[in-house]
Amino acid sequence: MSAPIRSDHSSVADDLDQLLLDAGRVEFETYGVRRTNVDDIAKRAGVSRSTLYRKFPNKDALLTQVFLREVNSFFDALDKAAEGNDPRSAVVESFTLGVRLAQEIPLFARLLQSEPEIILGIGSATRGLHIVTASNRIAETLRRSGAQMNDRDLRAVAEILLRIALSLMLNPHGELDITNTLEVRRYTERYLSHLVR
Repeated sequence: MSAPIRSDHSSVADDLDQLLLDAGRVEFETYGVRRTNVDDIAKRAGVSRSTLYRKFPNKDALLTQVFLREVNSFFDALDKAAEGNDPRSAVVESFTLGVRLAQEIPLFARLLQSEPEIILGIGSATRGLHIVTASNRIAETLRRSGAQMNDRDLRAVAEILLRIALSLMLNPHGELDITNTLEVRRYTERYLSHLVR
């Protein structure tokens, strides 16, 4: 089956969207959300402010799309890490990778450091990492890995895993050194992998 044909206009619009999202991401990573302004994003993208506003009516709308794109890429990477693993191994691989990526993805690292309320969706247009949506995505990954739990229990376990990960990211000082991948893996194997069956 051949791919759908797009008009040149559609392709140009998609390219412009990506250009603006990329420019917004770099500005948000560099200066944080509060200190970033639309003029700087437009300048980085090489477009006028009015062009940016035609695509995104305000900074919050652009931030939401930048954030969603990063979140989707994040969960795609976790899905890939879980592939070919049984449910418990999928938890270990995905959780370990997720903790590392949350520290390595520049936008997440910046927001966790300077504006964590944005990730949590407190008073933010991004609505944060919507717990139900993210938990469902984790549950789907675990189901594909062969989890046999009923749907309600699987979603509850997925939410527990997500909340633990968020807690570790927001307050990293404790018994577990989240910068040590081997320690995170051992922690996940010992305490978290048994939650799923």
